[in-house]
Formats: sequence, structure tokens, C-alpha cells
Amino acid sequence: MNALLLLAVILLVLLVAGAVVYAYLYRFLFKTAPNSPQNFLQKKEFTEKKRILFAGDSLTCGNMSANYTEMVAKQLGEHYEYINAGVNADLAYNLLQRLDEIIACKPQFVSILIGTNDANATLFKENQAVYQKLKKLPQPATIFWYEENLCKIVERLQNETSAQIALISMPILGENLHHKAHTHIREYVEVVKKTAQKYQVAYLPFYEKHVAFLEQKPATRKQYHPNHKLIELAMFQRYILGRTWDEIAQTHGFHTVTDFIHLNSVGAKILAELVCEWIETTTKF
Repeated sequence: MNALLLLAVILLVLLVAGAVVYAYLYRFLFKTAPNSPQNFLQKKEFTEKKRILFAGDSLTCGNMSANYTEMVAKQLGEHYEYINAGVNADLAYNLLQRLDEIIACKPQFVSILIGTNDANATLFKENQAVYQKLKKLPQPATIFWYEENLCKIVERLQNETSAQIALISMPILGENLHHKAHTHIREYVEVVKKTAQKYQVAYLPFYEKHVAFLEQKPATRKQYHPNHKLIELAMFQRYILGRTWDEIAQTHGFHTVTDFIHLNSVGAKILAELVCEWIETTTKF
């Protein structure tokens, strides 16, 4: 009896500890960057520095992925102020709802990397239900709705700011260039290209750079999977075990991502270089 009681206590302790760890990691899903628009707007006055605003999802937010916005800030230096308007799991619809605070920041540059979650939501039926509930979507995600929302985002920014705008193509889902996830994401990339051309804004070819990089590397045999187990495992290793995103990527057998979606420093560097090149060729001091 004592042995059974001890076993029950041990199991209870493990369950409680697991629940605490899960709750700790889950809160990162709703955590925004320290330099978010909300925090930036709490300042009493604007400085004379040019403001770069990065709009997007978790790839931009930077707490579930290597932070390319910090790489950009490190390279471009103190000539600019940097505002991170990335929100984890956002679709283009969600970003559209957040434009008021983005416009209020009066940015001179806005880069937009959005669409990974739109594509992910429509890749598998189970993904669709998860996103619709988590992000309170008024309708099921579709590629046509993505294009509609992306166009509305660009239109508002053009009409209500004087910012230079760049649309960034999203990375592939996973690293298997022969998986259907790659073909699927390419359809969304074409929407980004078409929208950039329609509104005459800059197009930053992250997808193309990502594919070109992977073509020079040994092919991964990992098949994209719709569940979030690998994301949860990556977060556990990062925030509980203290491992780097690069170490996690290596353990999971990837070159540029940690969990099929989020970037390690290699993938983030490719993206940061594109953004820096755009800013440097556009800026006039």
C-alpha cells in the first residue's frame, strides 16, 4: 500500500510539473516583442531617427524563432528606430486588424512578412480548425481571402502613411523540396509577388533565396507534419534546456529551421540580409 501511495504521489508530482512547464511555454504564444508598437507608442514624443517597422507573425516576433529583426538592427545600427509588429500565429486577416497601431507609429519603412500561417491553415484540414479557433477567424482561411487581406494591408499603408513598403515572400514549410507543402507555399508566394507588382512596392525574395540555399545542401528526408509536437519540443529545448535555435535545428535534422516553420540563425540571416539591402538602397540621409 505504501508503495502504491508513493507511486501515486510521484505521478501526481510529474503531472503537476508537466502542467507548469506547458503553461510556461504556452505563454510565449501570446507574448509580443519588447519593442512592439504598443510599447513604442507609450513614448511621449518621436525622435528624429527614421523608423523601421517589421510587420508579421512568429517569424518576425522572434520568441519562437531566431530573431532576424535584431540582426537587421545590429547591422544598420543606431541611425534607425526599430519596431517589431510580429504576433505569433497571425494570418493576414489578423495583421489587418492591427494596422491602426502600426500606422500610428508613423514608420518610414514597413516590411511585411505574412502568409506562412495562411498557407499552413489551408494545407491540412486539422490545421484549418486550429487556426480558426486560436485566431478567432470570421471565416475559414483560403488563398483568395489571403490575397484580399494582403491587398487591404498594402492599400491602407499607402493611403495613411508615407512609408516605403516591402513585401517579403515566406520561407517554404519544412525543407523537403519535393513535399506537397513546398508546392502549396509556392502558390502563396505568387500572391505576394502579384500584390507587390500591383501596388508597385518592393518585393524581397526570401522564398527564392531559401530554396536556392537548400538546393546546395543534402536533402532532408523529414516529411512535413501538421501537428505542433516539434514546435513544442523546440520551445522546451530553448526555454527549459537553454539550447540555441541552431542546436535545436541540428538535433531535428534541419539546415535553416527548427520545427518545419521557425528559423534558426542560418535562415534568419538570409532574411535579415534581404531587409538590410532594401533599407540601405532606399535610405537617403
